[in-house]
Amino acid sequence: MPITRQEETASGARWAVWRIQETEEELREQFHALEGILESTESVDSYKVARKRKQWFASRLLSAALLPGFKGLYYDQFGAPHLIEDDQCVSYSHSYDRVAMLMHPEHEVGLDIQRKDKKLERIAPKFLNEPEKERYEASEKDLDYLQVLWSVKETIFKIHKHHLPFKEIRTPSFSMGSRGSFKVEAHRFDGLHEHEVDFEIHEDFYLARSVYAEE
Repeated sequence: MPITRQEETASGARWAVWRIQETEEELREQFHALEGILESTESVDSYKVARKRKQWFASRLLSAALLPGFKGLYYDQFGAPHLIEDDQCVSYSHSYDRVAMLMHPEHEVGLDIQRKDKKLERIAPKFLNEPEKERYEASEKDLDYLQVLWSVKETIFKIHKHHLPFKEIRTPSFSMGSRGSFKVEAHRFDGLHEHEVDFEIHEDFYLARSVYAEE
């Protein structure tokens, strides 16, 4: 079983990471062997990139491993995933050979996993607000720092979806380390939303996750 990490948090959330070591054919066979699946493979067969097809299958196999009675996924008009015939909240992310999943029985969740990539430096002006730009410059453009900011913002965006520009996800000053937790403000059209986000760096991958119990 290629689930490399798995944890249940104090809030009642569960998350796990699957490292893809199988061939596409092996993943496909495992998926078709699952019982009770209502989701078609029509969408995955349209992907031209093999890595994306493998990520698709791995995300379903990870879900089935964590959720008894898993029947598949569907996507809403904003592209957000939902479980078929299950009201739990879920979030998924994938990067190269990693697929991650976060779930909570009641609260909205957001999750992001990214492999370290210098290409992120090119788009930094598009998602950093002014205070974040200044802190990034002060860090001597530390790529680790930038990667954490990106994953944190992706995590919060997934909770709010289309309602929230990336620059309006405002992060505080924080000390860079292999893991940490801090509060993030989402300045949405309907007001301020506060979040607690956990992040960590593991084997050149950056993982951020948040559970949102809206008051």
